[in-house]
Amino acid sequence: MVRLLETDHLDDQLAALAWLRKQSFVQASRIAVAGTSFGGIEAVLGAERGTYCAAIDSAGGAQSWAEAPALQALMIASVRNAQVPIFFFQAENDFDLSPSKVLSAAMKDARKPYLLKIYPRYGGTRQDGHAFGYFGSAVWADDVFRFLDQHCTKK
Repeated sequence: MVRLLETDHLDDQLAALAWLRKQSFVQASRIAVAGTSFGGIEAVLGAERGTYCAAIDSAGGAQSWAEAPALQALMIASVRNAQVPIFFFQAENDFDLSPSKVLSAAMKDARKPYLLKIYPRYGGTRQDGHAFGYFGSAVWADDVFRFLDQHCTKK
């Protein structure tokens, strides 16, 4: 899993970013990366290697964090080397809040800009909480857009 995340999947993300940067209709200084769950992991990896204005990580690694020390190490190294601010968010009933808490603390220690927000329970199960990034946009959208406005201003 970790090998794919840091090679093939990240390579695809960076190729998409390179393509976007070449498009005349894209403001290159305002490209952000965002993802939920595995996509959140990719957003964190992209924050280190991509030339984004910001990254949004919703529940990245929440289902696999406890059983995947290699993933933990990869993500911690990525946030310590992040080139852009990262907004970490989860619902409090997600599988594991450790990724957002540990990664935001690593960014704080590295003096990197970040935001952490743990939202109230979403739905009745841990799976519902994990799906918050997909289905809870009515709750988190204003915070995400405020973060993007703060870090992705037109240059």
